Amino acid sequence: MAILRDDNYVDKAENVIKSLNRNTRDSRNPEAFLLTTSKIRNLLSLTSTLFDESKVREYRDLADKIAYLRVQFVYQAGREFSVKNLVEEADILRALQEVQQMKNKETLQRFCRYMEALVAYFKFYGGKD
Repeated sequence: MAILRDDNYVDKAENVIKSLNRNTRDSRNPEAFLLTTSKIRNLLSLTSTLFDESKVREYRDLADKIAYLRVQFVYQAGREFSVKNLVEEADILRALQEVQQMKNKETLQRFCRYMEALVAYFKFYGGKD
């Protein structure tokens, strides 16, 4: 299934956030996410620069940065279980592979918007630090 090739990426982002692991050890707030706002915003910041650059540069000039972005997501997921949960549930690595296969700025920008949607729904559904 394509993640970024149709317009349902916003709905997918909402469903991903709803499915994330919760911090059941916190008896005061068992619905709290394991993932923190600062961690998800760090992931978003990795994509924000690419989005800005995609407005003024050609895709071929960004290809290396997109590949490196995949490495960064893998690294962050390996460091923290809650980030890995997000990366897996959101299918971020596969989405980045789509960006690399499509080789166009529109798909890259859609990926960046998908990341923004993930952060927005995370906050909407109670994500806190």
